[in-house]
Amino acid sequence: MESVIPGVTAARLRGTVRVDWRAVWIWALCATLVLYLGLDGGGYDLVVRSHVGVIVWWVVLLGAACAVLPSARLSRAGWSALALFGAFVVWTAAASTWSLSSERSLEELSRVACYLGVLALAITTFTDRRRALRHTVAAVAFAVFVIAALAVVSRLRPGTFPGSQTTATLLPGSHERLSWPLNYWNALGALVALGIPLLLGIATSARTLAAQAAGAAAIPVICLCGYLTFSRGGAIADAVALGVFLALAPDRIPKLVTLLLCAAGSAALIAGAVHRSAIEQGATTAVARHQGASLLLAVLLVCAGVGLAQVGVALAVRHGTRPRVIRVSPRRASALLAVVVVIALALALGLGAPGRLAHAWSAFKQPSAAALHHDQIARFGALSGNGRYAYWTTGIDALPGHVLGGWGPGTFQLVYLPRARVSTYVVDAHSLYVETLVELGLIGLVLLAAFLLTLLGAAVRAAVTSSAATRVQAAAVTAAVAAFLISAGFDWVWQVPVLPVAILLLGAAALAPAKPSASKGTRTSSSKGTRTAIRAVLAVAAIAGLVAIGVPLASTEAVRASQTQASLGNTSSALADARSALRIEPGAESAQLQAALVLELQGRFGAAVTAARKATADEPQNWQPWLVLSRLETEAGQPRPAVADYRRARALDPSSLLF
Repeated sequence: MESVIPGVTAARLRGTVRVDWRAVWIWALCATLVLYLGLDGGGYDLVVRSHVGVIVWWVVLLGAACAVLPSARLSRAGWSALALFGAFVVWTAAASTWSLSSERSLEELSRVACYLGVLALAITTFTDRRRALRHTVAAVAFAVFVIAALAVVSRLRPGTFPGSQTTATLLPGSHERLSWPLNYWNALGALVALGIPLLLGIATSARTLAAQAAGAAAIPVICLCGYLTFSRGGAIADAVALGVFLALAPDRIPKLVTLLLCAAGSAALIAGAVHRSAIEQGATTAVARHQGASLLLAVLLVCAGVGLAQVGVALAVRHGTRPRVIRVSPRRASALLAVVVVIALALALGLGAPGRLAHAWSAFKQPSAAALHHDQIARFGALSGNGRYAYWTTGIDALPGHVLGGWGPGTFQLVYLPRARVSTYVVDAHSLYVETLVELGLIGLVLLAAFLLTLLGAAVRAAVTSSAATRVQAAAVTAAVAAFLISAGFDWVWQVPVLPVAILLLGAAALAPAKPSASKGTRTSSSKGTRTAIRAVLAVAAIAGLVAIGVPLASTEAVRASQTQASLGNTSSALADARSALRIEPGAESAQLQAALVLELQGRFGAAVTAARKATADEPQNWQPWLVLSRLETEAGQPRPAVADYRRARALDPSSLLF
């Protein structure tokens, strides 16, 4: 009988305990990566995600060199996924050669190289689908719950985590929206959306009653977390994920009962938050602490109640006899589903759904709406895209002449700002698909879409072809992938590594072989030759990945060291660090601009002007170096070029309130 502890089984012989090291590895890989990235700003910072990428690629390199990797026979779908995403990374590197900014493109290449390392490591170590799905779902769900629970505690117990006010400090007026520890509310909402189906899968398929109770008890907590983010995209992704899960999971009636049970507990906690204004507003006053303490007690009681109720549901499913009236054969279920769909379509047409959809689309295109200014439950009814339609259409309108290859990785901001239609400072397109099209062209979008569809298809196939608990877990993975794809369509979750890393790990579990690989003794010489070739490819990819990640990392760390030294008044050390960054990455605009600013501090205005001009040459479409150059030229006694460069800066961001 298997133990509750992951990876530990009770051996039948001599009462010894055998450790399932593959299960331990899956838990260590998945839980560690998701928790580390999630608790450190979602991994958004280049240094944080680069450290992860370096470690992952080193593990791949050492594993290939020691003939440990690949430890599994890759499935066809696994090969396809690796090939497609590898091609996407290669295309990103190629597109960097015609980019508007080599520095931004290398940073984007670093990001996707990190993701490729995670995918390669997971695919080459997950040996069979059943085990991989079970432990990956559990590990990722556990990590998501911990992140969401800490986020809720940071709101209910203000001051517990000093870093929880990071976003509110940087963006005044955003303190109402729960953002920590990812430091972006929509990203946290998206993480909750992919976590809910995973926990629902555990609650309805775990082998032990304790695990099922824990899975159900955790759902109200992360639902409360999702509500406090006030993320409409997260709510939409939630709905899609639950629909996908119920559509693919077997024996849906018990799942639906569990879902309703968890929904009732979640609704109770959300109602408690709605009636505590200080909690909704993210206040840090004594009133907020008092309200938080009372709601925290309610959270514990509700979660305990949901967990105990789920035990009752699980016992009824295991030992009860289902009434005939709710026994539905697959053929009858399909017929009933068809009838429901027809009735739903008829009702939709009768209630004027086409007109309502047209109105919703018109509202979405509006840059703002009154409800968006209220961080409360009414916000979920707002239909405005909050400027997204303008971001998308502006980027797409800039495509002529760049349809196939795009403008270059990481350059959406440089494309958008000179053509901006609304006065909003934008870095990303708030849509992975639009941003990929603008930056990498049609070729890049096709490669990425093919890869994502491969992940989704593998998860759907696993759900359809598996049986019993494995099918439930595959349905949960499919729902999580679907939630991510929805979130990626409306926000920049691709730039928050904890989300794509979690999806890559889940996708790798679905891509694992349906059956364990053959034992070493039965491998033929041809299979050994194939494994040798695979190890060589992995080693080359690892070296390339380390270089792709290491160059921007080293340059960024040198620039930050220069900024630190400058703030301390050590201008000589600051200049040396800036020049060190330039030696590592000669085309880095940020390093060149940092050198100019340090030279300004030293009073060497002529040299500062020269350095700033080189920065404008590195990123001619970026308004910031032109504005700095204008100031430096003024200080150097060059008024005419200063005025001209100021006008150039304004032309590159004409809608900015700065000008």
